Amino acid sequence: MKIGIIGTGMIASSVVTGFCTQKTGHEFFLSPRSASKAKALAEKFSEATVCASNQEVVDNADWVFISLHKKDFDAINEIKFRKDHKVCNMSAEMRLPDLKNRIGETALLAHVIPLPMIVTGQGPILVYPEVREVGGLFEKVGDVYYANDPSDVHTLQIVTGMMSAYYMLMDEFVKFSDDQGITHDVSVKFLHSMLSAMSARAAAIENCDLIELAHDMTPGGYNEQAMTELMENGAIKAWRTALDRLLARLKGSKIE
Repeated sequence: MKIGIIGTGMIASSVVTGFCTQKTGHEFFLSPRSASKAKALAEKFSEATVCASNQEVVDNADWVFISLHKKDFDAINEIKFRKDHKVCNMSAEMRLPDLKNRIGETALLAHVIPLPMIVTGQGPILVYPEVREVGGLFEKVGDVYYANDPSDVHTLQIVTGMMSAYYMLMDEFVKFSDDQGITHDVSVKFLHSMLSAMSARAAAIENCDLIELAHDMTPGGYNEQAMTELMENGAIKAWRTALDRLLARLKGSKIE
């Protein structure tokens, strides 16, 4: 399958890396807009080719993945799409009706939200609307979930906005262990093992009640003390506040 990539930022680069690493057999035609990243992908993967223009990308492709920053959306207006193109919008703030107005009628148009973990063939991939052909394409590089309506896309997209904050939290755990004299490599591996096991435990419980799981602890123990101190200092509430504010920001650019 021939896939064109318009925009080669972090997400688009991760997508190409994921597909190529998982040996899906697809051929990729890359936009020249982020020249250094496109060149790096082409040097790393024989399946990837850097094109001279966005129009050349589209002309070579059956599928087109659009991954542009909001400030670059007008670049799409200069590209001529074919009616047989299958288009996946990976631009967070691009609305499907707006994109359709820019590119005209195509065989398929869907919104797709992949995450950086796609580089290892892992993590959720959100697809809207429920286009099974799109899901079938992406199921080789992650766990596909279909959104029922635009509000679902908004909500789950906002949840993904907390990844950097989560990594910062992880870093605090590692720094604490390092400061106590634990070898850094051990600190990191121990933390990854613990967090992976915690997530797996919750995932293994049908209809898991996370609050109940949080209170599955020894009364008066370390877990209870830590949870109490964090709640009293507003640390837990701060995460919800951040989510609410991200949602308020996103509502200014609804996905429909």
